[in-house]
Amino acid sequence: MIRSGGVGDLEALYELEVACFAERRFTREHLLYILRNPRASTFVYEVGRVLGSIMLHEEDGVLRVLSVGVDPSFRRRGIGRRLMALAEDMAAKFGSREVRLEVSTRNEGAVAFYTALGYETGGKLPRYYSWGEDAYAMRKPVAINSESLKSETPLRSN
Repeated sequence: MIRSGGVGDLEALYELEVACFAERRFTREHLLYILRNPRASTFVYEVGRVLGSIMLHEEDGVLRVLSVGVDPSFRRRGIGRRLMALAEDMAAKFGSREVRLEVSTRNEGAVAFYTALGYETGGKLPRYYSWGEDAYAMRKPVAINSESLKSETPLRSN
C-alpha cells in the first residue's frame, strides 16, 4: 500500500537508504529536511514495513524526483513502477508540465528502468554529484489534468 510519509517515518526511510545505497546515501538530517520541506512530498510503499519510497519536490511547473528506492529483496515486483506512476499522477494533478530526475551515469540499471518508463535523457551533467560523478538529466512530459487545476490542494503530502 502506498501512503504519505512523514517525520515519523524517518528511521524507516534511513534504513531503506542504507539498504538501497551502499555509499553516498542521504543522511538522516537530509531526509528530515526533505520531510519538513513545504514544497516536498514523501510517499512510502508499505506492507508490514517500509519496502519502498519516493521523495518529490515541486519546482516551478516541474515535479522533481529527489529519490526513489525499493528494498533490494523486493525489487522487480512492480514497487518502483508504482511509485514512479504516483509521481506522474501527482505531476498531472497539480499542473506540472513534466517529471524530472537525475541519475548517475554509472547506474545502468536505473537508467534502463527510467528509459523503460518513457523518460528521455536530456543531457549529461558533468560532475553533478558532490563526489564528482556525472549524472544524466532525465525527463518525461505529463498531460496536465485541467480539472484538478481548479483544486486548491497543495502538493504537500506530509
